[in-house]
Amino acid sequence: MEDEEEPLPQIPEEGSIAMKIFSCCFQPHNNEIELNSERKNASKVIYETNDTFFPLNTIRQEEKGKITFTKMGILEYIHNLQDLVFPGLFEENGIKISKRNYTEINGTIPIFRFEIIKHKLFFTQPPSIQMMLNAMTNPELRKKWDKNIKEYKIVEKLRNNAEIIRTVTNKQLAVIPEKEFYDKRINIIESGACYLFSTSVPDSNYLGVKNLDRGTNYLCVMIIKEDEENFYFDCFNQIDVNINIPIEFIESNLLNKVKNFFDQYFDFLNVLK
Repeated sequence: MEDEEEPLPQIPEEGSIAMKIFSCCFQPHNNEIELNSERKNASKVIYETNDTFFPLNTIRQEEKGKITFTKMGILEYIHNLQDLVFPGLFEENGIKISKRNYTEINGTIPIFRFEIIKHKLFFTQPPSIQMMLNAMTNPELRKKWDKNIKEYKIVEKLRNNAEIIRTVTNKQLAVIPEKEFYDKRINIIESGACYLFSTSVPDSNYLGVKNLDRGTNYLCVMIIKEDEENFYFDCFNQIDVNINIPIEFIESNLLNKVKNFFDQYFDFLNVLK
């Protein structure tokens, strides 16, 4: 008796949320159609492509239909963010902070934008974009310089450049207790620039430590670019730490928080070999 042939995967309907999210994954195998008699004209699911995706159980309900989780979809989303108008709050010593309410994903929590310029003469030897990315994303390196982090680990590796990470922060601003975050994260290097993108996963699918309070990362983006003289950082943060704090209190501490964070980061890059 011949073995039964494995059934073909079901391809989502055109225009469906699943097709939008997994659009990079449904394409002809090696750009060709399988030609055996029973599978002629059938497409095959490909998981190794130039794009990337996050499984459906990592995507929050409010993100569906609003962010396309492919390489090009995420880049388009980031570029659209950069085109929005952000009213300024502070500008000092190469750091600009601005804020707006971003209603597409969450309309109740403000989104902050941080733009930082760092002259390359600060560094004994200017780091590469890849070194900068490693210092930000590698758990062992990040824990060496980021004093805001208590625990930091990669929970699940989805691709070379996509993963699920768990972070526990130290107590912040004297009033924010330790917070736990589970985030899906991707890094993309395109046209000489680095794009780091992350958002939280659904709480119900990633149960954490019982006594730790969960925060929600609605959006965290960092873009790193360079020219002959400077490095340029463009960052977007929309985070809910699940505590009732006046926005004026947060804003009054932002400049020092951002400055301290990047000072630690740049000092570490200066000794990283």
